[in-house]
Amino acid sequence: MRQIPSENKRIRGRGAVARRGISPRARRRKRRAIFFYCFTFLFVIAAAVVLSLTVLFRIDTIEVNNTSRYSEQEILKACGIEEGQNLFLADTQTAARNIDQKLPYSGGVRVSRKLPNSLVVTVEEPVVSMAFEQDGQYVVVSKENKILEIVSKAPEGVQLITGMKLQKPAYGKKYQPADEKTEEAFLQLQEALNAASLDHITKIDVTDIYKMTVEYDGRIQILFGNVNDLSLKISSAKKIILEELGEDEQGELDVSLTRDLKKAYYLPKELSSAEATSKPDATAKPENSGENTPGENIPEESSSSSESSSHSSDTSQSSSESKSE
Repeated sequence: MRQIPSENKRIRGRGAVARRGISPRARRRKRRAIFFYCFTFLFVIAAAVVLSLTVLFRIDTIEVNNTSRYSEQEILKACGIEEGQNLFLADTQTAARNIDQKLPYSGGVRVSRKLPNSLVVTVEEPVVSMAFEQDGQYVVVSKENKILEIVSKAPEGVQLITGMKLQKPAYGKKYQPADEKTEEAFLQLQEALNAASLDHITKIDVTDIYKMTVEYDGRIQILFGNVNDLSLKISSAKKIILEELGEDEQGELDVSLTRDLKKAYYLPKELSSAEATSKPDATAKPENSGENTPGENIPEESSSSSESSSHSSDTSQSSSESKSE
């Protein structure tokens, strides 16, 4: 009995016949064509790259946008990139770093490419952040923590930091604290002050990290103690200063025991001379204090409390009562 080939076998048979119909010469010709087109494509790409790195995209102009104290010539010299160099081979990051270090009193340094043949160098006046007091000098630092200059006189309008020594401060370098614990306490205090938006801080003293103090507006010394409960302490101090003390008030505000005693204590500047003979946690405002007997130096303890910030002060009264020990 003869078997009839299936349709699939017939199709496969036709394909095999068709493949057998291509000659070896035709197959070689096809392979050579593919190789030629691939080689031509790669050659064109390589030629374009070589031309762009040698002949094309050469730097014809260097544009300097400068608002710093340095001249354009000083900036170009520190940059290290010259006209005629290839735009894409120029190391813009190294150029910006060179300017930042060689010209320390600079900020916002940027070096960028501008097609087809220009380089743009931007140097701005730095934003001074603070000044560290060290060995009778002041290390001025920008908001990028870069050392701008070292001067013998405290700069005006700049926040002073005392009690935190720096390791070999050098122009154009990032400042490096010498003690890690002091640095950690300082950063925690600084972060908490920024989070509470307590502005007008003129001085921070971290000489003793368990008795940290802050000077507000050059007139009020705030004692925070250690880093515990900083948010609560700063909130209490801010409320007392803004809501209970006058704009010209000068004195000392102790919020170091706000959590434990639910109170804060304020000592006006006028009573600082009597602090040695008065109670450290008792304060009074000197205005209209005719009730005090002559020679009596012991002020009264203030007791104006607030539930929201857990503090007490005596600034809401225009006159004070005195009491003997």
